[in-house]
Amino acid sequence: AFPSSTPYLHLETPRFRTVMTQTEVTATCVVHSAYDAKVSWLLDGKDPISRTPVNQASSTTQSISSNLTLPSSQWKTLNTITCRAEHRCFNSTEKTSNVKG
Repeated sequence: AFPSSTPYLHLETPRFRTVMTQTEVTATCVVHSAYDAKVSWLLDGKDPISRTPVNQASSTTQSISSNLTLPSSQWKTLNTITCRAEHRCFNSTEKTSNVKG
């Protein structure tokens, strides 16, 4: 039987120096769960308007990694970024990071 526990989310955002010196930046969300959760991103609490490229890969059955790549110019205008994990076997879980300069 699978544990019905809520997944653990780890959200990694780019360093300030990276945002200032690179044209694109990437945020990474790692979801530790026994289930193959669907990972989605919210920018300032909303779904990204443009279909921002999101890469999702199951590295093992225990974790899923999702990368969100944005232009640095867009990143600089954000206040918060949220990673959300969803699966029918657990309540939707999310982790938000305040990214305002």
